[in-house]
Amino acid sequence: MRPGGGWQRTEEDEKLLRLATRYSTLTLHQAAYACWGGRIEAARRRVRLMTEAGLLLRSADVRWARTVVWTTERGARIAGTGLSALRPPGERLLHRLAVADAGISLEAHGYAVLSEREIHAAEAVPGRPAELLEALRVPGVPTGPRRGETLAVPVGACAVHWPDLVVVEPTPRSPIAVEVELTPKASAALRTILRAYRQSRRRVLYLATEPVARQLHGGPGPDGAWVDGAAQEVGLRPPGEPRPGAAGYLSVRPFTAVDPVVARRAAKQAARLRGG
Repeated sequence: MRPGGGWQRTEEDEKLLRLATRYSTLTLHQAAYACWGGRIEAARRRVRLMTEAGLLLRSADVRWARTVVWTTERGARIAGTGLSALRPPGERLLHRLAVADAGISLEAHGYAVLSEREIHAAEAVPGRPAELLEALRVPGVPTGPRRGETLAVPVGACAVHWPDLVVVEPTPRSPIAVEVELTPKASAALRTILRAYRQSRRRVLYLATEPVARQLHGGPGPDGAWVDGAAQEVGLRPPGEPRPGAAGYLSVRPFTAVDPVVARRAAKQAARLRGG
């Protein structure tokens, strides 16, 4: 198919349409990293062509983010993900881009990734989450959970918590919930989510800025003694300083980003929280 202007869509173009639909919004740098080996000019040319053909929308209205792109309805249909296009990015743009950044980076390292949009769509169809995990060769997929409890985690009797991503590691084929947290949550809300992961015995990876990491697993107090964080308080980790290599359901890693502007914005936000 040759959209208006006579150009031929490439595999890279179609990959970008899928990524932009699955993650809702990408920066130009993220698109270049995921689809064109980091070549910004190549990404810029293809994005311009796809915008002119009515497959993508782009904006530079948010100054710190520079150029961001998302799909039109036509572009989302061509992407073939079964997801519709979202409205233009607005609130929580940094978190949206940080989650997209984490997702494309994990995919580049061999993980199979389900975006939050894919998680919601799957959980709306009875049996679909189990089918997805079985297709990803995850062993022992539960077939009996209520709707919303295979990829999400139950919170209390009626509610569920949706992770930002669900990934399946290359080996062993084990599903892991991923939370991208740039700012600390209210303590009660965080403890509720961590208890849900503990009770469901679900592995969770937090990609966190320094203030969030400290809230999760604690840190040295004024006298140098270790002060436990929320993970120890709810029993998701043993008391005391985390031990390297210790097994458990919770992992915490520093948030990093392939797009320097996303990394800088997250670091700047974390510095404000520290009072730096």
